Amino acid sequence: MVSPERAIFDAEELINQAIWRGTHDQDFKSELTLCSEAKIILEGLSDLDSILEKHRRRALSQCLLRLDHAYVGLGDYEWSIDRCTEALTLAETSGSDVQIARALLSLGNGFLNAGDISSAERQWVRLLLLAEEYPDDTEMQTVVGWTLVVRGQVLNGKSLYNQAARVLEDAYATFVDVGDKFGCASTCDLLADVYVKLDAPEKAETYKSKGEECKERIRNQPNPYDP
Repeated sequence: MVSPERAIFDAEELINQAIWRGTHDQDFKSELTLCSEAKIILEGLSDLDSILEKHRRRALSQCLLRLDHAYVGLGDYEWSIDRCTEALTLAETSGSDVQIARALLSLGNGFLNAGDISSAERQWVRLLLLAEEYPDDTEMQTVVGWTLVVRGQVLNGKSLYNQAARVLEDAYATFVDVGDKFGCASTCDLLADVYVKLDAPEKAETYKSKGEECKERIRNQPNPYDP
């Protein structure tokens, strides 16, 4: 019989594989399948000690967020806010502020997709205030970077291009600091678009080139889940 510790570890491995599939490969169906398997494992565990229960809740919170990522990637937004709210509740009892931040980001995105920008902004403000306590935490700062990206997208959509550029520059610097190539590539694409709109072709070309460099590095990155 598999121990609870091993079961949680196996579920987290499935989630990590799902993150690769959904982020690197944009294979949302595989992400959905892997996270569904992990969810069954994690929800099947009971009567754990307090430390393992917190670990289980943290993993299940992340699992729900990746399930939401997969559903949204496949165009299904219907239960996004509910999934992210459940993930946030689990995160808040998991003892992990990083997981709380991840859930707040996703919940904000859910509200944004539903057209409720004010509710989305409330989640992101709470996230950024929480992250101020962890300036040197790579995982937390990665969440901050993606939060700035979404805020930059919102400002870009409102035609507030100067503000969007400033926020996205901060996002890019954050991703460079933590070494997130996916974040760098996404932010460079957005910055190139914003600087075209600001009639700054040299800056637009600079970020377009940086983005292509990042994408090339991503393409050459080995898949840790290859057999």
